Amino acid sequence: MQINKLSLATILLLSFSSLGEENKSINSQFKDAYHQYQTAIKTNDTEAQTKYAKQSHELGKKVYGESDINTASLAVNLASLYIDSQQYTQANALLLSTLPVYEKEYGKKSLEQIDIYFALAKSTPRKNQRKVLNYYRKILNISDNHKEENPKLNAQMQLDVGIELLSIGSHKSKVILEARDYFTKHLPSNDRRVVTANFFAGKYYLARKNLSKAIDAFEVNLPVFEALDGPTHPLELSTHAFLIGALERKGRSEEATKHCIAIGSMTPWDDAQKPTPLYRVNPKYPMNLARRGKSGYAVIEFIISDFGFVKNAKVLESKGGEWIEKESLLAIKNWRYAPRFENGKAVETTVSVHLDFKIN
Repeated sequence: MQINKLSLATILLLSFSSLGEENKSINSQFKDAYHQYQTAIKTNDTEAQTKYAKQSHELGKKVYGESDINTASLAVNLASLYIDSQQYTQANALLLSTLPVYEKEYGKKSLEQIDIYFALAKSTPRKNQRKVLNYYRKILNISDNHKEENPKLNAQMQLDVGIELLSIGSHKSKVILEARDYFTKHLPSNDRRVVTANFFAGKYYLARKNLSKAIDAFEVNLPVFEALDGPTHPLELSTHAFLIGALERKGRSEEATKHCIAIGSMTPWDDAQKPTPLYRVNPKYPMNLARRGKSGYAVIEFIISDFGFVKNAKVLESKGGEWIEKESLLAIKNWRYAPRFENGKAVETTVSVHLDFKIN
């Protein structure tokens, strides 16, 4: 979830009129720095945003005081920029000093706390997972307290938090499914929130190794993508890719083919770059080599068919013996690719890959 810098700007502008007259020079410097910061947001100049956010925060402390809510809002602006530039330590320190001010001003269960808890979770090292999970739990508790008057916001928080929890492998990411239930009941199927919830529900089920439910969740969005005119949906390519993997693992290769073709038709072929398999099976390390600690490699040439299958695979070069060659060929025959498209039609193309067998 992104911190809304412009909404914070409104809070500050409204309070300019209450500034004291005794320090006009600092007030003037502050107004100028903050105006430059706002301009940098509108022009998307991230370097200038950070520069003027720092100036605004330092000057704001002199204008408003260390413990004022306006100073705290300036600190949140700066912390969000630190997070964007991966300066997590600086962001975390600012946010922790700001949190008590927000709690005093708005209360510990206020919606205003949510942005800070999101930012704290993002700026806390992943090794402190308990802390990270605690911040996300606080967000869910706050949004749940406001569920009755704002159920849509609660569902959005469940989805946003669930996506973050999924990225760190937490089973608590199951809240994605609750958000999905709400959105699918109350919004049209082509609403951005419904499409996003379906997509991440699919990813949640993949993480739980429930391939059937993952496939169902991903496939719900396909009619929405097909109905679009013009540019493709941002999640369409990834949806096809995840479906290929899930369907292949279920042994449904023929069904996966249409998704290989869909990706091929969406993405231009680059002769300068080796194509990436959409689904791959890793070759087994020959036990006779593993026991002796031996390494090897194989260079395999093959044709990517117009349906994205691998065919006519052959060894161009190898080291390590016939077992290296055998295992390489066995694995590659199960790979799937997006076919090359020429003049709107899928065609066959020949490529090669280098497979290394190494003992770590």
